[in-house]
Amino acid sequence: MSLVARRALLLGSHALQACAARTPHLSVRLSALKHPETTTAREFPELKVHPKTQVVVGEETWDASSLILAQPPAAVQPWTRPVDAFLLSFGNGYPLGMIHLDRSVFAANYPRVRQDLIYRALRYEESWREQGTESSKSRSMVRGSSRKAFPQKGRGRARVGTLRATQFVGGYAAHGPRPHNKAIDIPRQMYNFAVRSAISAKFAQDQVIIVDSLTSSDYLNSNSHKKDLIENLTNLKLEGKKLYLVYGSEEPSPILVRLADQFTKKREPNLERPLFVTQAREISVTPIMEAEVLVLDKEAVEVLESMYHFD
Repeated sequence: MSLVARRALLLGSHALQACAARTPHLSVRLSALKHPETTTAREFPELKVHPKTQVVVGEETWDASSLILAQPPAAVQPWTRPVDAFLLSFGNGYPLGMIHLDRSVFAANYPRVRQDLIYRALRYEESWREQGTESSKSRSMVRGSSRKAFPQKGRGRARVGTLRATQFVGGYAAHGPRPHNKAIDIPRQMYNFAVRSAISAKFAQDQVIIVDSLTSSDYLNSNSHKKDLIENLTNLKLEGKKLYLVYGSEEPSPILVRLADQFTKKREPNLERPLFVTQAREISVTPIMEAEVLVLDKEAVEVLESMYHFD
């Protein structure tokens, strides 16, 4: 027996198990492990040895790979359990029941919020709106003579090749901006994780409301669309808040979009705030972070879970 095994025998059975788990050719006597009651069944619940280790029980010698070793129960990962939320009626604001949400989409900020990914996604979406049309004149574009203004030598001053140089008033701009595409790109998986982090951050702050439907409500079929929509938002206690409405239906909702355009961007005089409306497949990070409350319907939840679920 090796010196490590001898020290393990002196320390006790637990040290012997740890030694046997690292040493393939070590012989372990079961009596030292205090499991005589399991010798007939050849089951050793607490035996942790290497598969090639020989286990001596009485007159018999077995390989650890032939023994029935009890495996510890598989740990339940916390991100595999669903999270629950109330399902509200968009018409009157009454709760209709509970809805199970995918933890990998609505509670993906474990162990922390990925602010770095959210920032990169915001910068990526901001580059979509940058036109990149700014421009400055080069030397050939500036108006002026091309003759040599002063002699090369004899003045005791710096040489001057043209009056259109950058150091003169009316000259061209050195290293000035040129029209170009300012769009940047990030990996698709990184952007998907940024969307999960943004939704999870809103959900953790209790700023996500799930309703039954946004496109089949009564206000879409009435004459006073905006008045009914304001009444529905009041029932949900969302009046005067900046909202991001996400519907899951594949068919566009032009009436809902036109209603959102009627809301002003100022708080005064009627405490209205802007409303953003989009389809679930077109969701982006910027309006999620800018809005005070994210409003999803049941179909939008299903679309988001199918798009952004990960194991």
